[in-house]
Amino acid sequence: MDVDRIQHVLNSLMILSFLVFGALSAIILITDTSLTGSTVALPFAFLSISFMTLIVTGQINDRPRLVKKYLRDWLIVCAFLVLVSALVVTFA
Repeated sequence: MDVDRIQHVLNSLMILSFLVFGALSAIILITDTSLTGSTVALPFAFLSISFMTLIVTGQINDRPRLVKKYLRDWLIVCAFLVLVSALVVTFA
C-alpha cells in the first residue's frame, strides 16, 4: 500500500469531517435549537471521526508497516460511532 497516499486521504477526511462538525455546530447555534440527544448526535459523530482519523494518522506515522491493521481498526471504530449516533438520533 502507498502509505503517503493513505495519509493524504486520511488528512483530507479529517479536515472535511471537522469542517462538517463546525458547520453543524454553527447551524445549531444560529437557529438556537435546544440541545437534545438527537440534536447533538450528528455533530458528535463527525467530531469523533475527525479525532479517530487524527489518531490513526499519527499511528501510521509511527509504524507504517501496520497500515492495514490501523485502517481496519479505524473503519471498525468509525462504523461503531456512526451506528451509535444513528441510534441516538432515531430513539431520542
